[in-house]
Parts: sequence; structure tokens; C-alpha cells
Amino acid sequence: MLERIGEVVRLTRERAQLSLAALAERSGVPLPLLVALEQGTPGITTTQLDDVAAVLALEPVALLNGREVPSESVSVFLRHAPMQDFDGRDEAVLDEALEQGRSLVGLRRLLGDPPLGLQAGTFLQRAAAADRQDAPAQDGYRLAREVRQWLGNTAAPLGDMRVLFEERFGVAVVVRRLVSSRITAVAVRSESSAAIVLSANDPQRAKNPLLGRVHLAHELCHALFDPSPGGIHIVIDMVADKKDNEAEQRARAFAAELLLPREGLVQMFGEPSNAQAIGSANAFDLIARARGHFGTPHLITVNHLHNMGYIERHQRIRLETEMTAFTGAVPETTLPEGTAVSRCVAKLVERAHRGALLTDGEARGMLGLDRLAPLPWEGEEL
Repeated sequence: MLERIGEVVRLTRERAQLSLAALAERSGVPLPLLVALEQGTPGITTTQLDDVAAVLALEPVALLNGREVPSESVSVFLRHAPMQDFDGRDEAVLDEALEQGRSLVGLRRLLGDPPLGLQAGTFLQRAAAADRQDAPAQDGYRLAREVRQWLGNTAAPLGDMRVLFEERFGVAVVVRRLVSSRITAVAVRSESSAAIVLSANDPQRAKNPLLGRVHLAHELCHALFDPSPGGIHIVIDMVADKKDNEAEQRARAFAAELLLPREGLVQMFGEPSNAQAIGSANAFDLIARARGHFGTPHLITVNHLHNMGYIERHQRIRLETEMTAFTGAVPETTLPEGTAVSRCVAKLVERAHRGALLTDGEARGMLGLDRLAPLPWEGEEL
């Protein structure tokens, strides 16, 4: 494998008309180590190899596996934002998040695991319907029902959203501190790899953990269905986003139906044909029961029950401001902490290392560990 890595580095460097000395200067990797690398001799660390990949515009995980895959430049689409609030310093965070998505895909392939939903091409990317005013929302409802049908769960509450997204859809989930203060979540996709970033400094989600489920469901719609002409596609949603946009309307409706499926509501409350007979007190009880069962925040529950015909418009307006108490068990969403890698990626790295498919250095590099740090599953052993 090291010989193949050295060959990829040499060929890429020569095509770029870059000398070994120039590569050493730009990457910060000592010249003797680069000479040894191109000769297939051990010595370079995974971190140093990442630095070489960055200079040569190669994907580091692919290079680690002896493959030449050009890296892609990040394009940030602020089409969902009424104000241009994105801070360019967060581009590195988005790059790293997408790398987590690529690692998830690459490790599963290395382990011989079958492709997941996104990688199998299960979901067709297409623009949101816009032929009438309610078309984007109806499109979102349809897509959510398709997804639930594919999951084999058309009515029951969803469990751990992070596990679902990573282990069924193949979309990595990470939490990162962002410089852009108004961003709550970001979806990043490149070809068959994708990641969702939740902002670590989101005060509303800190107060109400149920919002994390809404953010994840919302971004899943973007990651699975938003069309992209190629390269890297990034969708950024702002806290104060009030702009009418078909893709954004679709994602909001998708999240509501994914979390509060109509079929599940019918099983609980019957068909909504008697909505006019539901008094305010009963409507309040309906919202509280739906929230407790499906694990959703107050506002999305109110609006979705209104859109599904269970409460009338005048009731919705009043109930939007009269908060119901959440009486159910808060559904667990096992997010990674701090700057930790995707929890699914960490599990796959352990499997690959235990199966002798990754070296100690490769495993540490993919987990973001120091080259001398013990691997988590080996205690204090190096």
C-alpha cells in the first residue's frame, strides 16, 4: 500500500510540475521523508500525509488507501439566507465535515459493507415542485412518506436520529462550533457522500434538545433531494430565515411529516374530518399528546396538526404562543461531542483496525488523534 501511495504522490506532483523541494516547503514535511515516501519506504505520518494531500489537491482518505481522487473546492450557496451572514472561516469546518461523510462511505467499502441509502442512489434528486402555492410543502410531505416507506416505518416515532441517518442513509452527523453566529445547521453533499453539521453554539437547541431532531430532519431533505449541478453543494439555514424559497419550504414540510407522520396521527386521533368540532381545549390536548408520542417541539407540532387539518387556523394562531408542556420521554439523539469525529466513522475505524485493514497510524489519523495517543479500544496500549 505504501508503494502505491508513493506512486500516486509522485505522479500527481510531476503533473503539477512541482519539485520534491517545493512540495516539502509547501507541505512542511521534511524532504527526506518525501523522498522515502515516493520510494515506498515507511516514515511519514498520517498527519504529514494529509498535509501532502492538501498541497497536491488530493482527497486525504483516498490517498491513504492508495487512490488518486482530486479534492473539490467548496462552493457555499446562500440561497436560503435573507442576509449574507456566512463567515468564510467556517469553510474549513465544512470541508472537514464532508470528509467525515467520505470516510463513512470509504470505510464501509473497505469493510465490504453494502451501500446505504444515499450511496445506493435510492433517492432521486429533483427541484421542489412550484406549480402552485402549496406545491413545495406537498412535495415535502410526499418525500417524507417515501422515506418512511423505505425505512419500513410509516407511522411510529423515530428513534435515535443520528443512528438512523448514519446507518441507514449514509449521511455523517457532526457537531461543530461555527464562527457564523446565525447558522443552526448545514447540509454538505458531494456526489454520494454527505454530512450534516449541527452548530455547537445554538442557544435554542441547548434549551430545547428536541429542536435537534427538527434540524437533522430538515437537513436530511437537503442532503437527499436538493439538486446539485456538480462539485460540492452546501445548504445553510439561518435562524431568522423568512425568505420564501421552494426548496426551503419543502425541507420544512419534509421535517414535519418525517417526525409527525400523517399515518401515525390518524392512528392516534382518527381522520381529521372532524377538525371543526375540536374545541380549543381539545386542540391543546391534541398537541400535547402528539408531542409526547413523537418527541417534537411545540411550534412544529402546532403547525403540522393545522396543516393536516386537525386544528383550525384561529386555533393555530393562539396555540402558537400558548406552550404545551412536554410530558413524554425525550428521545435520545447520540451526537458526537466537541470536535469528535462522526460516531459511525469511529465505529467503522475500530472495525477496520481490528480487522487489520487500517494501521495504527491510519486509525489515529482518521480519529483525529495524536500519533502517539492510545487507540480508544486498546486502553493505554500503543
